[in-house]
Order: sequence, then C-alpha cells, then structure tokens
Amino acid sequence: AVVSTQSTGNYFINTNLRAMFWVIVYPFTLTRQLISGGLAALLKFLLRYDTFRRRVIYPKIGIQYDSSIKRTIHRPILHAEIDGGKYHFPVFANQTRIDDLRGSRLREDDVLVVTYPKSGTHLCGYIVKLLAEPRCTIMQDDMVLPFYELRSQKSLDSVPATTQRILKTHLPLDLIPPCLNSQVQNKMIFCLRDPKDACVSYYKFTQQLEVLTGPVYETFDEWVELWLGGCADYGEWCEYVIPFWEQRFRDNILIVTYEDILTHPETVIQQIAEHLGYCVEEGEVEDIKEKIQFNNMKQALEKTGKKRATDLMRSGKAGESKTAWNDRQHRIFNKMFKEKMEGTGFTLYQYGSD
Repeated sequence: AVVSTQSTGNYFINTNLRAMFWVIVYPFTLTRQLISGGLAALLKFLLRYDTFRRRVIYPKIGIQYDSSIKRTIHRPILHAEIDGGKYHFPVFANQTRIDDLRGSRLREDDVLVVTYPKSGTHLCGYIVKLLAEPRCTIMQDDMVLPFYELRSQKSLDSVPATTQRILKTHLPLDLIPPCLNSQVQNKMIFCLRDPKDACVSYYKFTQQLEVLTGPVYETFDEWVELWLGGCADYGEWCEYVIPFWEQRFRDNILIVTYEDILTHPETVIQQIAEHLGYCVEEGEVEDIKEKIQFNNMKQALEKTGKKRATDLMRSGKAGESKTAWNDRQHRIFNKMFKEKMEGTGFTLYQYGSD
C-alpha cells in the first residue's frame, strides 16, 4: 500500500493544531472552573454571616430584614409586604414570584393541597396524586407535587391545557389567587395537624434544611419562642388556620387531618376521592393505603433520586409534642389558642391536647 506523503503531513498538522488548541484553551477552562469553585466556596462561607446576608443577599431577592424580632435567633426573620399585608416567607422565596402572586391565575381544574408547614403536605399530596394518575395526565415532578409559590406564572402557564395541575402550597388564604372567591371554584384539600406536633416537626425541618444558613436554631426552646410569636415562615398557626376553617362549609374546600390519615386512611382516601369527583373501588383504596405507609413512601421517594426530600421524611408519627414541649410552653400556647380560636368551633380536643 502506498501512503501519501501529503495526507501524512496533513494528519500531523491537524494533530498539532488540536494539541495547540488544547494547550491554549485548557488553562482558561481550568482557570474558569477554579474561579467558579472558589467563588462558590467563598459565597457559602459568607452566607453564614448575618451582615452579609442582610446587606447583600436579601436586597437582591427582595426580602426585608426585621431586626426587632431577631433576639438570639441565628436566622434573621424575613418578610415581604404585599398589598399592605406583612407575610413571612422562606428564605428561598424571591421577589419575582412574590410579585406574581398579586396577579396569579388558576385554571378551573387546578387542584390545591394546602397546609401550614409540616402538617402532612407530602402525605396528603401523595394521596391526591395516586388518585389522579390513573384518571388523567397530571403535572409531573417525580413523586413530589410542585410547590405553587415556588413556580413562576410563566412556568405554570407553559403546562399544556390537557394536563391536570395539582399544586401544593403553604400560602395563607388571602394570597391564594382571587378565583377561589369568584365563580370559578377550584378544588382545595386543606390538611390540618396538631399544631404542637407541627411545631416540633417544623423545628426538626429547620435543622435539616440548609438553605443559606445551615442549622439555625440553638435550642428547641428558642424555636418555640419564635414560633409562638408568629415569626416562623408563613406566620402564626392560629392566624393561618382560622380563614381556612371559616370556609370549611364551601363545596370546593375539604378539610382533613394528618392524624386521621394515619389512623383511618381508608376513610380519608374515600373523602378526598369523593371531593375530587372520583369513583374508587375498595381494591384501589387498599392499594393507596399501602403506598402511603411511611416506609413505602420513603422507598418510593428514594427511587426518584430526591435525596434531600428523602432525608426530610423523619418519622411519619403523631404525638412528638407530648415529650418535646415543657409545661410552660403548653400553657402559653393553650392560652393563646383559647383566645384566638374562641367562637370558631375549632377545638384541640380532636388531637388529644389539653
């Protein structure tokens, strides 16, 4: 075989050109990666300091800092002003989405799963998803339903009209889109939980969720003081629950409890199915009952690869507050509850609290 001298020369020229290219480009690529990694590490370090977060980060994402209620809590309190009202939001909220809330829209067939934080959001939402999946195409987010307040209106509008949007949210009632108060009656499932248990779970959650600040509360006592004062994200429990409770007789709102899901899952599954207009057979109810067992849910979530969400599934039990709260904290909350919930018809007796 005859090898062309010209083709051989071209081969070496091309090889040398590629080598020269990488000799020139690689240092820039490596430098960019080092700078990017270094800046990320520096930012992570700086975010642990209140002054940096308060003066640099929070203004960028449209969040104000309220030093009057910081006390000894390491994590500053965040709030946003919306139409004259003061609302506490998680640190990962952003001004764009908060602005979206003023004029946000829901479709007629949107379903909302609403809870105060750590009150069975995922458990209740998973039941709704399991009921809906065989009957329609739903908005997918692995096993976890998308959070309404963390999605932009543009993102929500991009979902095809043929797809059922099932959204979970912690928004207070007066921030949920106005169509809930018009002729369009979106289905809503509001899940309640023993507030004292929700407080304990919320505290554990803040210790695990490293958003900007990492573990943020020195002790549970510090957290309870903050929570009782209404300074936790999404505000004070009684003030959050009352507006929903007052609407409990509306046809489009169903109120269930976390405790009932744990003790009487078949009944709650049937209630939710009927509320959504689904006809379910006994076999389907039994199948969903099995899938929502804590260990089964955790295993299903692990398969989605959402490690953080999996880590945040702790126990799936009720009654933790009986040992976590001290007598003084029980008395303070019971007194506050009696004053704020008087005349509403709501009682803590259903949770076994004094």
